[in-house]
Amino acid sequence: MATHQEIAQVSDEELLRRMIDSHDRRFDQPFWDFFRERVDPHLPEAPAMVDVGCGPGLFLRDLSLRYPAARLTGVDVTPAMLDYAEKLDYAGETPTYYLHDIAEEPLPMQDGSVNMLAMVAVLHVLNDPLAMCREVCRVLSDDGVFVLQDWVRTPLPSYLERMTSEVPAEQLEAARARLFRLFPSHNKYTVEDWLWLLEQGGLEPMDCRKLTSPQFRAFVCRSR
Repeated sequence: MATHQEIAQVSDEELLRRMIDSHDRRFDQPFWDFFRERVDPHLPEAPAMVDVGCGPGLFLRDLSLRYPAARLTGVDVTPAMLDYAEKLDYAGETPTYYLHDIAEEPLPMQDGSVNMLAMVAVLHVLNDPLAMCREVCRVLSDDGVFVLQDWVRTPLPSYLERMTSEVPAEQLEAARARLFRLFPSHNKYTVEDWLWLLEQGGLEPMDCRKLTSPQFRAFVCRSR
């Protein structure tokens, strides 16, 4: 599995900074409205919540504010991300973090132990997404839910226009060169492909929705 850093040809520190800078755009009010509507009804009073590909831990920090009794876990393959995450302030208990390569090893959770597992822009980079879906099914509790946010295929002109809308003119050529490298990875799957993959992996999609970005879809699934 190629990492985000390898695909984008950036350092760990550059990717860390990009994830921090873009966090509020990715986890905006439409996302939290969607989460409250489609995920919250499935959660117990003290849910076990896992973020796979947690990056700098900002989503787990947000969950801690909203669910201070939650038992939170983050998994990532990049030490710099976890170093940052472990220094954040949390409203509840500090999450447990694992430096872990999900492409090489099973998830570090027991069967049926997770009430909510999230993956944001991770599943599309895996060489075998079906194996990862089966792992998600293994760790989810009976009423547990899988929250997936990931890229969906869009035309090249639309992709470039949206991704460079705030890039200064003098930096446009370099930005486009980087985006041409990312385009095959970001535009691998259609919405229909995602729904098929999830179902083939043993998951039942309960909702699929465009929130803010037309290049992303949010899915909520349960194990079949």
